[in-house]
Order: sequence, then structure tokens, then C-alpha cells
Amino acid sequence: VAQSHATVENLLDCVIDAGLDPERVAKKRNDHNAPRWQEIDGNAYAAFIADTAGCVVGGTAWDFANANKVTPGSLDLLVIDEAGQYCLANTVAVAPAAGNLLLLGDPQQLPQVSQGTHPEPVDTSALDWLVDGQRTLPDERGYFLDRSYRMHPAVCAAVSALAYEGRLRSHTERTAARSLEGYRPGVQTLTVDHHGNSTESPEEADTITGEITRLLGTTWTDEHGARALTASDVLVLAPYNAQVGLLRQRLTSAGQGEVRVGTVDKFQGGQAPVVFISMTASSADVVPRGIAFLLNRNRLNVAVSRAQYAAVIVRSQSLTEYLPSTPAGLLDLGAFLALTGAPHLSG
Repeated sequence: VAQSHATVENLLDCVIDAGLDPERVAKKRNDHNAPRWQEIDGNAYAAFIADTAGCVVGGTAWDFANANKVTPGSLDLLVIDEAGQYCLANTVAVAPAAGNLLLLGDPQQLPQVSQGTHPEPVDTSALDWLVDGQRTLPDERGYFLDRSYRMHPAVCAAVSALAYEGRLRSHTERTAARSLEGYRPGVQTLTVDHHGNSTESPEEADTITGEITRLLGTTWTDEHGARALTASDVLVLAPYNAQVGLLRQRLTSAGQGEVRVGTVDKFQGGQAPVVFISMTASSADVVPRGIAFLLNRNRLNVAVSRAQYAAVIVRSQSLTEYLPSTPAGLLDLGAFLALTGAPHLSG
């Protein structure tokens, strides 16, 4: 079970890839073109579970919380995928469907992408309750998956220090051989001079467009071999829709309209060899929603960890020239400065 059909369907594909017979995997219809699993009617879950030994079924809270669809206790195990985005109220609602519950997710990424009207404290996730304010899951409460199969070791080291108490490691057998002609791996910073920008920064948009134009066509090598870097290998993230629109306009004008551009929220779960992160605002005093939003450690973690090889943070030098008013703000500023203290690109 998960919050979205797309998440559930991705997990079902992975189950089939792992070798489970597609005849034993089912989900209700969702306008999906030729799925690999069995499409069943929304009211046929109970019958499928009863008639199919060793089966896997997928759905949302609307399915598993409904005793008329999934008989309470009829499942051995209920897996909640992306459990960091799954509120406690929904977890309690679906839990009776199974004898055992597995919460699979990352509380150091973004919280729920859609919000209900649950009062505090049940609007937070069950996983957040288990972590209890710590950066990683205590050993006595579960398992911390300490290997990243996405990030190059240089990217992973920065992300590990930022969000995971230094416990996260890259699976070097897969990631260490990656290289991009003329480009260092890891988190890099590109400073751009601008003043008075809040939700749009033409200077950062132009700089990113120029850097991408320079990169495309260079040799990218990964575990599958060497080839030319293409527009689909680059991801550009920005905190505000206005900057997203400006970046798309600039990239399209430069003939790079196929480059993916969006907010961090949209691309949680995505990845690319190279990720550009536009901080957009010139200084703390002009940041919409406050500097705490822009320097939020979870948001930065999601943005940087999309990168398979290099993450480039594009920012104004004056963005961090302020004095935090709270201890939490001081910690966030320190974490950002530590992250952007990596090698700088020439602007």
C-alpha cells in the first residue's frame, strides 16, 4: 500500500522483476496500459487473496482500510511504501488488514505530498514516530538500509553527512566507476552575483542553461558503458514555480527543451547523472516563506540525492549572509554551509 497508484505499481513491477509469477500479483484497474500484473475489480481483492496461495496485492488506503474489500487479518504482511509520507491516521486505518506491518521509507525526505485534515499529532507519519526526532532509525526499532545504489561515493558522502549521521554508504561496485568527461563527481557550488531576486533569478537561469549546453555531448560512463550525455541525463530543480518556468523558457530557447525541470516535490523519487539546484533568492530577507523553507535539510537532501554523479548548487553569495534567530535556524545554516563548502565551479 502507498499514497499513490504510481508508487504501488512501481513496487509491483519490482516484485515481478524479482521472479514472482505475474499470475500471483494483482491490483485494481487504474487506466494502466497492459500491466504485467493481474487487473482485478476493486471488489475482488478478498476472492483473489483467498483463491491464490502466496499472492501479492497492491492498492491504496481506500482498498486496505475497507473490510468489505480486504478482509481484516487476511494478509500475512502489509508493506507501506514511502512510509515517511504516510500519515499515522492512514497507517492505523490499513493495519488491521494484516498480521504484520512493514514501514518502508525515509523520514529525512519530504513529508506527505497531500495533506488530510487530521489534527496533531496524527498528521505525522508512523515512521516519524518510530524515529522520534533522530536522523536515522535506532537499531532497536528497525533496520537502517545503509547502502545507496544511486549515488556516486562523492555525492553519497555529502548526503550522508547532511542527513544520515554519516551512516549512509555508496554501493561502490555499481557507482564508483561512473565518470563525466571534464566534470568532478560530488556536490559542487556555483556562485552567481545577483540582487533583489525572490522567486525568479534570470542570472541563475542563464548560468545553468550555459553550463548544461557545455555539458551535453560530453562522454558519460556508467556501469552500462560509455556514451554521450543527453538532455534526459540532466535534471534541474528550483524551489519556486516562477523559477521553474523561467528555466524552461531559457532551456527551450537554447534548444535544450528536453531537459527535465521542476520543483523538488515533483521529482522526489527521480534521478539523473547530473542535477542542477537553483536556490533562486538573492538573500535571506527576500525569500518567500522564509529562509527556513529554502534551507530545509530534508528538502536539500531530496534535491542533492537525485544525483547519480554530480549535484551543482547554484546560489547567490549573499544568500547565507544573515544571522539566524533560532537554534534550529543556526543548525540549518551550518548544514547548508557545510554542504556548499565543496569545490566551486568557475562562474
